[in-house]
Amino acid sequence: MKKLALLTTLSLTLATSLMAEPNMKMGEGAKKLAQMAGEKSPYYRAEKEAFPKDYFMVNQNLPFLVGVSLFHPESKKLNLSKEQLEQLVKMKNTTVPAAAKVAKEIKAMELELAKAMIEEHKEPKSQFELVEKIAKLRANLTKAHLECIYTIQKVLSPEQFKTLMTLATSKAKAKQESHGKELFIQKCTACHTLGKPADMSKLVAPPLNGVMRHLKMTHSDQAKGVAFIKDYVMEPAQSKALCMPQKIKRFGLMPSQKGNVTPEELEVIANWMFENYPQKGFKGMGHGKKMGGDK
Repeated sequence: MKKLALLTTLSLTLATSLMAEPNMKMGEGAKKLAQMAGEKSPYYRAEKEAFPKDYFMVNQNLPFLVGVSLFHPESKKLNLSKEQLEQLVKMKNTTVPAAAKVAKEIKAMELELAKAMIEEHKEPKSQFELVEKIAKLRANLTKAHLECIYTIQKVLSPEQFKTLMTLATSKAKAKQESHGKELFIQKCTACHTLGKPADMSKLVAPPLNGVMRHLKMTHSDQAKGVAFIKDYVMEPAQSKALCMPQKIKRFGLMPSQKGNVTPEELEVIANWMFENYPQKGFKGMGHGKKMGGDK
């Protein structure tokens, strides 16, 4: 019986691992796109440029389903037929190069616009025609994007499309969580530790588990908790502090992080903190207030 159970477990594990595979592995296409994109603008706000996606008119609120259907780590779950896979590959080979060509043109125009306004101090009206050209090209890219979404709906069965949308949203969430953690490590771990400190005597600020435990005692709603973090990090004050008085006595008041983190970065960090901390199983001392105080 034990042997049978072991074989069953191994079979299930193997089946799961086989399902958790992409339909295609990323090839040289990504490198070619990066080369085509060229250098990132000095005014670009994100850490990494997403070329050509950044140059669509609607680039954050619509999924790019061709890529998800082919390259998502679990896209094998779609159970595509040979014919379906061939159709999607054909779409990729047709639409991506065409979109990249237009995106490169838009990027060049946007850099021209930035140079005119920031370096050459041109009058805004002199750039209106260029703005209209950029808007038109971005709109055309988005129209083509809508056609892709519609075509994929026709290629896949309703059940496959439902699975695809699950993959698309899980990828977005995973990417957001990864970005939040990455930003926290860059901006915050000089003072705040992510897990249990190796040496409590060397702490310069409360660990993140403790910080978020205290925060959630009075701000159980995510929107209110995130708003508090954003306000406190930029404008710290003892009257706002939620930790126990002895913590402030030991560590001092947190210095303002203006100049160290942008409002956009802080938004990502704060949401990641709220969604992932305190970690499961963490037990803190508390500060005398009950959980869910702002419900």
